[in-house]
Amino acid sequence: MKLKKSILSSALLVVFLFCSVFQLRADEGMWLLALLKKQNAERLKAMGLKIPIDELMGTTEGALSESVIAFGSGCTGSIISNTGLILTNYHCSYDAIQQYVSPTSDIYKNGYWATDQLHELPIKGLSITINKKILDVSDEVAELLSKGNSKINSIRDAQLLIAKKYLAQYPKYRVVIKAYKNNTLFVLFLQLNYEDVRMVGVPPKDVAKFGGETDNFMWPRHSADFAYFRVYADKNGMPAAFSKANIPLQVKTWLKISTEGYRNGDFAMSMGYPGMSDRNALSFKIKEKTQVLNPPMISVRKVTQSIWEDEMNKDALVKQTYAEKFATSANYYKNAIGMNYWVNKLNIIARKENHEKEWMKWVLNDTIKRSIYLTALQDLKAEIEGKADFLKAQTYYAECMDACEILKFNMGFGESFNTFVTSSKKRPSLRSDLSNTVTYHYKRLNVAVDKRMTKAMLKLLKDSLPEQLLPDIFITKKLNTNLLIDQYVDSLFQSSIYSDSTKLQNWLKSPSRPLVNDPITQFTSSIEKKTGELFRVFSFTNKFYKSSAYYDNSVAEFKGDSYYPDADKTIRLSYGKISDLNLDGKTIPYQTSFSGLIAKADTVNKDFLLNRKLLEVWQKNGNGDMPVNFITNGDVTGGNSGSPMLNADGKIIGLVFDCNWESMTREFNYEQELNKVICVDIRYLLFITEKFSNSARIITEINKANKRNGKGS
Repeated sequence: MKLKKSILSSALLVVFLFCSVFQLRADEGMWLLALLKKQNAERLKAMGLKIPIDELMGTTEGALSESVIAFGSGCTGSIISNTGLILTNYHCSYDAIQQYVSPTSDIYKNGYWATDQLHELPIKGLSITINKKILDVSDEVAELLSKGNSKINSIRDAQLLIAKKYLAQYPKYRVVIKAYKNNTLFVLFLQLNYEDVRMVGVPPKDVAKFGGETDNFMWPRHSADFAYFRVYADKNGMPAAFSKANIPLQVKTWLKISTEGYRNGDFAMSMGYPGMSDRNALSFKIKEKTQVLNPPMISVRKVTQSIWEDEMNKDALVKQTYAEKFATSANYYKNAIGMNYWVNKLNIIARKENHEKEWMKWVLNDTIKRSIYLTALQDLKAEIEGKADFLKAQTYYAECMDACEILKFNMGFGESFNTFVTSSKKRPSLRSDLSNTVTYHYKRLNVAVDKRMTKAMLKLLKDSLPEQLLPDIFITKKLNTNLLIDQYVDSLFQSSIYSDSTKLQNWLKSPSRPLVNDPITQFTSSIEKKTGELFRVFSFTNKFYKSSAYYDNSVAEFKGDSYYPDADKTIRLSYGKISDLNLDGKTIPYQTSFSGLIAKADTVNKDFLLNRKLLEVWQKNGNGDMPVNFITNGDVTGGNSGSPMLNADGKIIGLVFDCNWESMTREFNYEQELNKVICVDIRYLLFITEKFSNSARIITEINKANKRNGKGS
């Protein structure tokens, strides 16, 4: 999902071959901000947008879009105060929470609310990205190409020269250029990436994720899926590594909040960083996803989650250790099941096949197109279907080894240990670096649980793959029965240094024997050898990539005005209406309530256990009702988690945190009548903030920010 290449010392140039943005339907599409005035202005105004569209586009610094940030590697957040307060989803905060949970501090159970800035918790590995400017530089590229400059021999050369020009103007910024519409449309992003991000407040998990995995992807919902962070900078407001000397980022632009509510049918828009979509996927690519890639994921994760859940129920510390992994695994597991179900129910593959027939008619009606595209689809289909068995095997390996923490650690860092004696002489810091790496990773696993998981994963590989696709060690060690696998894994964990972090740390202090002969190293080497063989078999040929490019480059022309670009992790705008879900002749209301949450509580199903303090709040409030969650018919996908849902004035009315079960095919298509965006109502979010925090400082900060000059006013 990423395609990144460095240019110069502080620039990043990323090029994607996507196509032009044209309007298909008001509610469908994740729209490029740079083209909103050209493509969406008229429709947005007709639907109810009240603020100038320039505020959404980011062509000048200080636009509303500057307040919508990329949060971490796969979420969105909003800056909601002039002192860098960030609002995002709770489920985007699992890794941050995991860094601070301990036997004496259960943030999952109790939540966390920093009483002052000194107690805001720095998070390792978390960064946020702010788009300071978003520009359409297509004319600049075209001008350079038309001049016949001897230094410009390709489109890439032109992009590099333009990037260099903007770097000279903005030397501390990161420059990203992305290409669309067959390299005729170019959008430039001027960005700042901040690495000092600290956790300010999160509610208890049973409040944030009320309904748990039972309700995941379902509507109606009653979750308070939100969290607060703060971005810090140096005294000049520029990005800096964590330091006690850093101060909260002072911003001139932040999003304001509306507590006035909304009605059914009101206009609503979300801005965020959706992950990769594939709306023009061919039928056999969807078959590959649902019949080759998803089944191994579903099979493996069903087993891993069963083991984790069993072990988590036995031990509170194990529950803390594996909470993040379980939630992440369960989310993708349920998504894959839902995708397979709805692809079948909605006849997506048949619909795509009809699209391909129409495309072929279009090709055959033109001599030039026929000469270029005639065999493209059959060539693509032949390669994809011919490599299916090998790709499925590779997916089993990836899923199984990802669940085995110690084996995965060895695969990732084993070579550094194997060459440690020689390398440490040239790099004195290597010992402390590896020691810190061991501490970090082994803190996040339980050896007994991991041994049980390793046994289960090897058995699953044995039962799922033919002998010729298993690694050699399965043959040499005769791992052909469950008993023999159990005995083998027991011996691995008994004799390997990698099974004990203390032994590994002691080895770093005084290397006693080469770890290249360690039994776990030998096992993972066998796995890596087989996966390498599989990769070489299912790696696609130049003919495949050529045919793929032919098809991709034809889509814009074929679809004409109905074409829009796939999501690619750049900031996008989606819009629609707050609306009910009509399903199988029933109308499910667009909004849920506090009273509905109380009624849904269950003392048996752990996903619906009611937080005691929340019950007390309900009772003290005189059983007063209020909105909890709501839905719109906008178009979002993975990466939009944490996106602000804005009203016509550009103010936050809610926070995107999920999509409904009926929208599990969003990667491939959009169903206007079925697809819903699920949001936390901002009023419930603020209510929980006030009632569960140990101080009123967050509410006070938000109230002050709402009164001051800022965007969305």
